[in-house]
Amino acid sequence: MILHCDEAKVSRGYRFSTLTTTIFGASDGLVASIALILATMTHGRRVVLAAVIGLLIAEGLGMAASQFLSDPRRNLRQAVIMGVATSITIVVPAVPWLFSSGNTAAVVSGVIALIFAGLISRARPGGWSTWVQTYGVLIGVGAIATVAGRLT
Repeated sequence: MILHCDEAKVSRGYRFSTLTTTIFGASDGLVASIALILATMTHGRRVVLAAVIGLLIAEGLGMAASQFLSDPRRNLRQAVIMGVATSITIVVPAVPWLFSSGNTAAVVSGVIALIFAGLISRARPGGWSTWVQTYGVLIGVGAIATVAGRLT
């Protein structure tokens, strides 16, 4: 019976670790992507798409590598989860830029980012304060990136 309880603890810990990794990767990718999109949007569609491709390579692979290297067990599965979660939230908000540009694409990207932020907030433990934190960071970074983009 003790073995069964230990297995249950390990299973819960594993699921929590996977969820935490997914949330962290998705949050990081989302904030980086929306900041990059808003900072480069005045420079045109090609610049936004090129920047997002660069971000995908640097951030998507970088987060996976960091997860792998920071884990003493060198858990490749967790590293892949981190990289995929980060990469999805980098790419999806940029999809409108494949079909449009300017304010229209920026607004659609923003709506996508807000939806992802809601999904991330829902997955995070902690109640309403996690919603405030998640949306606060996204909106704050987005505002700073927008101002910075207008200055260049």
